[in-house]
Amino acid sequence: MLHFECECGNKTAFFATGHMDERRIESLDMEDDDAVSYIISEDRITLKCGFCGKRYVLKNYENL
Repeated sequence: MLHFECECGNKTAFFATGHMDERRIESLDMEDDDAVSYIISEDRITLKCGFCGKRYVLKNYENL
């Protein structure tokens, strides 16, 4: 499970769905869809808190 906690106290989790693609990479789903939104771009994933609007960035690092 992957946990998200904003500085405002908003918490949610991403959990494994059990569905894997052809590369055996498992899909994640959110525990609460209203707690956080995300944008996936070419070089990063941006997470936005659903309560206060603060944004967090996960940059892409090619380690696969």
